Parts: sequence; structure tokens; C-alpha cells
Amino acid sequence: MGSYTGNGTSQTIDCGFSNGARFVLLRRTNSSGMWKVFDTARGIVAGNDPLLYLNSTVAEFSGADLIDPAPSGFTVNWAFSDLDSANPNDNGSTYIFLAIA
Repeated sequence: MGSYTGNGTSQTIDCGFSNGARFVLLRRTNSSGMWKVFDTARGIVAGNDPLLYLNSTVAEFSGADLIDPAPSGFTVNWAFSDLDSANPNDNGSTYIFLAIA
């Protein structure tokens, strides 16, 4: 578990893992935002990543490259999407997360 501040580009979130994160739950905390779930069952890949919203009835979303695998945890990207709340790395925004290896 941890937190980070978005930088508006991309940044690696170091969780201390040796094989990357298999499950990531995150949420923006400094304004309204949805709980986002990324996992390796759907695909945490270098490319568009399917995600689920826990507090919405919106279907699985896979229209942007929001998260990438990283050996020590995961990398969050800034990517324009049709759903503003999908972005996990807005510049200056704060986020909390739970990552599981």
C-alpha cells in the first residue's frame, strides 16, 4: 500500500517487488475519482490495459495505455481517455494504491 503524486507523464511506482505487480487497485484522493482495478488476468501490458471500476456500472474499459508492467511494481502513464477519471497520473494529483505481487 502506498501513495504517489502524479507528474503528468509517466512514472514507475516502486513497490519493492522482484517480478512486478499482478494486481493494482488505485484511486485519486484530491478530487472525485473512481476505484480502478488492473490485474494480470485482464492484462497489465505495455499497451492499452483493461480495467474495471469498483464504484461504477461502466463496463470494462480498455481505451488507453494507463499502466505498464515494471519489475519493481508498476508504471502509471498519463493518457487521454474518454473517461477523465481513468487517468492514473494527472500532474499534481495524489493517489493511493494497493499492489500485490
